[in-house]
Amino acid sequence: MAIDIRPASALRTEYNELASRSRMTGQPIYITRNGEGDTVLMDLNAYTRREEELDRREAMLEHRALVLEAELGRLNGKPTYTADQVRDRICQNLRSRQEKKHG
Repeated sequence: MAIDIRPASALRTEYNELASRSRMTGQPIYITRNGEGDTVLMDLNAYTRREEELDRREAMLEHRALVLEAELGRLNGKPTYTADQVRDRICQNLRSRQEKKHG
């Protein structure tokens, strides 16, 4: 699909048409002022989906960074734990919290 570029004056004179087109296509409309890029008009649902996707990608990158950091630590000799050791540690921490809460 071709990029939709409109002058800022179109917001005043063609807003309903632009908004309908953005909703129908889900594509942004680029608004120019004095021939230069200025603003983007985008359907709210498309914007929300885009933001959610960006949040998912950011969370994935943060997770990958943590995994990489752990792997670098392992390669540099930091201690590692088996899945059973991690499970036992978590259970121990949960029991300690419960005891403090009820004790």
